[in-house]
Amino acid sequence: MLHVPLICLLLFSKTAFGSVSMSEFFSFGQNENDTMLHPNDDGSSPVQNISVVFEFFSEHRKQLFVNTNGLISFFKAVSTYTSEEFPKIGKRIVLAPFWADIDTRGCGSTCGIWYRESTELVDLSKASSEIRYYFPAMNHFNAKWTYIATWYNVPFFGASPLGMNKRNTFQAVLITDSKSAFVIYNYNKIEWTTGTASNGNADIGLGGIPAQVGFNMGDEIHFYSVEGSRKSEIINLPNLSNVKYPGKFVFRVDLPDIESAPTPDADQCFLKAADILLVVDLSLSIDINDLKNLISDVISKLPINAMECQIAMKSFSTSARTEFRFKDHKTKTEILAHIAKMNTAKGVSNLKDALSSTTQMFSYNDGSRLYANRFVIIFTDGLMVASRELKTQADHLLSFSNMIVATVGIGSSVKHDHLELISSDFNSILRPSANSFWKYLQSALAVPGCLACDEDFGGEIRILLENSGYITREVFKEGRQFIYTLIEELTSFNLTNVNSSVDIFSDEVTEAIPLQNISGMDYKLGGLSLVEHSENNVNKSLLSQHIKDIGIISSSNSFIIFISNGGFLDSQLIEKLKHSVNETSIILSVGLGEDTNWDNVEDLATYGYCVFSSDDAHLLARYLKKEMKTTTCT
Repeated sequence: MLHVPLICLLLFSKTAFGSVSMSEFFSFGQNENDTMLHPNDDGSSPVQNISVVFEFFSEHRKQLFVNTNGLISFFKAVSTYTSEEFPKIGKRIVLAPFWADIDTRGCGSTCGIWYRESTELVDLSKASSEIRYYFPAMNHFNAKWTYIATWYNVPFFGASPLGMNKRNTFQAVLITDSKSAFVIYNYNKIEWTTGTASNGNADIGLGGIPAQVGFNMGDEIHFYSVEGSRKSEIINLPNLSNVKYPGKFVFRVDLPDIESAPTPDADQCFLKAADILLVVDLSLSIDINDLKNLISDVISKLPINAMECQIAMKSFSTSARTEFRFKDHKTKTEILAHIAKMNTAKGVSNLKDALSSTTQMFSYNDGSRLYANRFVIIFTDGLMVASRELKTQADHLLSFSNMIVATVGIGSSVKHDHLELISSDFNSILRPSANSFWKYLQSALAVPGCLACDEDFGGEIRILLENSGYITREVFKEGRQFIYTLIEELTSFNLTNVNSSVDIFSDEVTEAIPLQNISGMDYKLGGLSLVEHSENNVNKSLLSQHIKDIGIISSSNSFIIFISNGGFLDSQLIEKLKHSVNETSIILSVGLGEDTNWDNVEDLATYGYCVFSSDDAHLLARYLKKEMKTTTCT
């Protein structure tokens, strides 16, 4: 009976970028003790006597050959350079990640065909995770053996000097637990399909008889041919998939018929593998309820499973405590229940102690996946001693491969410079918003072609400076100087699509600089010097209405900056002002003068993370530059 393969593939727009990145490949090369196939045309490896029985089409296999022309064969080496259509009768017992005419004689160290048998834990862990994810029914699968063959940057036979610029990189991974057997094909780039001996063009490697991809038993009955094989469309492999991961194909191969991985739901998308360690500040300066709500909101958004995100957690105050490890494999429900039981620790913040043992939690024995992206997310207000030892601990963390250290500023008052000290970069300092955290993570872990993240730049900055009897003439001048420095710094960034305005408020609200593109604001700053200090009281009703009016016309990414000493504020006015802004606007507070009422200034800000002093103009400018960039993932 002829087996007709059922193939369900995802084809993305030709303008979309797909493919499996090199970091997502199973590792290969000299550093992995791979064997490299010597430069050749139509050659193969010596017979490989493998250490397990590999089931292929329900038959036991103990030997294989890695062939130059994009095949792994089980009966004998294959030197045929023009691909043959599956099914093929005879001794073509092969799996074909890309059967085409490859010639590695002229590319030197820029190309290579690498292969190895591996029972290394990192390879077994990655193989187990991928099979469990793509075959949900195999959720207890534990790989015991892998064979990894990688064709790196390989050119085609007969390539002209121009044609030598066309290269292909792909990988085949054989996996078994001694019972079930699987094969993964990974495609990083496919730039040619045909050698000249198969009637391809010498300059571009297209035309003629293109590559065959799939599996063949050699009996004319059992085979699997990937759609597009031996057609020009096969060049689209990096944008194709049977698992909704562009450039990746996953199959079960031990049964009489090849079984493609179950087709994911139409709306399913996923992130690259990430091991995320949450380091949580439980010291006395932190509001435990706000903290638990934030972390619970963050966890609720994350895809927590063996393939995507794994979570571990540490807490700290005077000393550090491990809440749970990666190897505990906590589910989302279990993590949320654990968070609900956490309590404030009676002590001060000692982050140095927490970071000193953090690296141990990313060991394989603690359940970390060595191939995964690594994140340390520190939830803290930064109110700790910024010692040299703390910086050393943070730098040691960052020396790990695939490691990002991010901080989330929580609490009523946040030490921004301390957060910057321990973060990977300024963009890794996050405001305490689950949505902001989720977009940050999506952008870092997006699978091209599956999850598309677009960055837009723009928004509005509305600056309001207090000019009332609550502040002295000198403090008012201090506020004006803050604005001068802030605007000059912002204009130096050459920001696009950013508008700003400056209003002065006391018994009335005066428009000192109308809303305009920030690139021209430095020429308008002279108008501020004409504003005299006022002894009048703040007209609270007028101020509230002004904020409400701003909210009606503001863009979706807007920031309202109050520069004051907070003396005119009271709890009722603070609530009224907060409710006057629209849902997408953020209030930032800048405290003026030595007698600033910091309680009021902090209460007015949307987050404690958004509170600054009059010495922070440069810091606030950098913060606004970062926040003007918005990420949308679809």
